[in-house]
Amino acid sequence: MFNIKNIVKFSIIDGVPYKPGKPIEKLERELGIKNIAKLASNENACGTPEAAKRAIVECLDKLFLYPDGEAYNFKAAVSKYHGVDYQTVFAGNGSDELLNIIMQAFVNPGDNIVSSQHSFVRYGQLANIANGEFRQAHMTSDMRYDLEAISGLVDSRTKIIVIANPNNPTGTIIYDKETRKFLDKIPENVIIIFDEAYAGFVEDAGYPDSLKLYRDYPEKLIVILRTFSKIFGLAGVRIGYGIANHEIVKYINIVRGPFNINTLAQAAGCACFSALDHAEKSKNLCLNEKKYLYTEYDKLGVEYIPTEANFILIKLDANHDGKKICDDLLKAGIIVRHMGSWGFSDNYIRVTIATHEQNVRFITELKHLLV
Repeated sequence: MFNIKNIVKFSIIDGVPYKPGKPIEKLERELGIKNIAKLASNENACGTPEAAKRAIVECLDKLFLYPDGEAYNFKAAVSKYHGVDYQTVFAGNGSDELLNIIMQAFVNPGDNIVSSQHSFVRYGQLANIANGEFRQAHMTSDMRYDLEAISGLVDSRTKIIVIANPNNPTGTIIYDKETRKFLDKIPENVIIIFDEAYAGFVEDAGYPDSLKLYRDYPEKLIVILRTFSKIFGLAGVRIGYGIANHEIVKYINIVRGPFNINTLAQAAGCACFSALDHAEKSKNLCLNEKKYLYTEYDKLGVEYIPTEANFILIKLDANHDGKKICDDLLKAGIIVRHMGSWGFSDNYIRVTIATHEQNVRFITELKHLLV
């Protein structure tokens, strides 16, 4: 009898698909309930900028045409906003595609990719798909990337280091001073990716300016990734970008698909550069609401990790089963993310910082379940 495992790529035989947060529509179908609060996927509580919506509508009569394969207008906007050369900008269908393209372009069988435990699970999956060995350093006691431990895993076959800053799902960051010490130790032939999907929410003054690092360390292969899914609320159309040495970008463009960003996403992305007030509004909402949530978690005796992103990782008392709590919250129409598959014990849950109304609803239901 034919066995599919005899022909599938060996590096993914035992792999599993990435499992995103449960969609609202699916929960509605399963439980027949309405008014669902989705606090599982770190989506923007302020929604999408009106300017981006208008830009999308203006494109509707062009949908019979292929999109601009170069995404010129979008990349030009990125170049102008950050003050970087156009040739150093590349774009993709969110950070996930950009990471995949980079690994496909530079990783050969036997190469390794280094990151951290308790970070975005997609890093390891993409490394395996690219036939690379995925190495994870331990975290510090305060749930941050241990840059010293990461540098200790680098060897002659290390091709890429991936650093999520802020990290998903802990919400913690690395700081400028320690990052510079780290960069001094990394060989010049290793690509260092700063995945800054949640950078727009950071308030800590010690957060490194990655563009300044990029300019201060021209001999290092620094790649900066950003997405419009979070701070600009464009998760539904998928658009992100990267900044890197133009030689790196040249090979990225060989691997990426010719029309990897659709017309609507390109237009919406361009419009967001004229809607920076939306980003500020989104950040301020998170700053205010996380203070409320911290206070309520303290009252409930729920541990949490102070966050620089738009989500909070909480730890329930050992007497409570986090998976069951998540399931019970689902029945109440509240979707949160259980962290068991991310390498945490069962009592860890990640919760998106939402509107005040939704946060109050979540806390009220959680209080009921923890009694």
